[in-house]
Amino acid sequence: MSSGSWPNFNQWLQTAWGAGAEYWQSCGFYYGATNLVFGQNPPYYLDNFLLVHPKFFGVPVSIPNCSVVAGTNGNQVTVPQPYSIGLMPGMFLTSGGVLPPGIVITAVNGNVLTLSVSAGASNANFGIQIYTTSPIPTFVIALYIRLANASLQQARWEEQWWVAMGWFVAHYVTLYARSDAQELGQALATIIHGETPQGTAGLAPYQLSTPPPGGVLQALTNNGVFLTPIIDYTITGAIITINNPQTSDKLYATWPVTAVMQGQPVALTGVQLAAQALAGGIQTSKSVGDVSVSYQALVLEDWAAWNLTLYGQTLATMAKVVGAGPMCFW
Repeated sequence: MSSGSWPNFNQWLQTAWGAGAEYWQSCGFYYGATNLVFGQNPPYYLDNFLLVHPKFFGVPVSIPNCSVVAGTNGNQVTVPQPYSIGLMPGMFLTSGGVLPPGIVITAVNGNVLTLSVSAGASNANFGIQIYTTSPIPTFVIALYIRLANASLQQARWEEQWWVAMGWFVAHYVTLYARSDAQELGQALATIIHGETPQGTAGLAPYQLSTPPPGGVLQALTNNGVFLTPIIDYTITGAIITINNPQTSDKLYATWPVTAVMQGQPVALTGVQLAAQALAGGIQTSKSVGDVSVSYQALVLEDWAAWNLTLYGQTLATMAKVVGAGPMCFW
């Protein structure tokens, strides 16, 4: 085939991989053969990752009636005073498109928030959503977004790049949660509540602050002597009636209540740190007698740590297809 009858491979390669025509004159055949691609990625923000994988951000707090501080560079926003309690630098916020994407709080001064990105000149009231209880630190997610952006070329992945970025970041965030995240532990505990019923000695009835669970007291004492239900007293809701009131009545009531006890993070031992980072697998067999369970690690050849999460396996599977690239024969 003569050179004059060749198809326009320059145009075809630009369509397939997005490389500019400037590369064609000197190295067009070489980048086609070596599967190299060129180009810059479009912006990818925390907001983009949030839309696909919201579970990594937690539930946001909605704050109405916010406004840009007049006379500033647009990077300061005021929020109503009650909502500013608990806000801290590093928290990620969105505004439904009123403010630019990718905003993180960098400083909190009273009810004035300093933002990482200029909010613009408008000072009209608007609402924001701040992710105050994100299970993964926003800074960690942002680090992995930068890593993904440096690793995945949109010119190669084309429309698949957006979902691939999400898989990439979710993979590393999952590994972070498994190996480095510390969470507050919660446990239910039964505690004993005690109080002195309000009332006048010798007169009925006496009033408790709240009805005890099930309408039953654990104990009721009068001057240190235990009283017997029904015989010595009755209780209806939060009202106690003494059957034989005395002018020296000094009552004290107790009952059990269930409370959520929240523990602070503790330093992990070496064994616990190692256990967090162990790789898992899928269950392949089990037996009831003498209890035996077998697991098989999921392995995509040559993909190492990408096998440790479903996100990584999905990304690696798609990368095998995307990385194949075009071939040219003549």
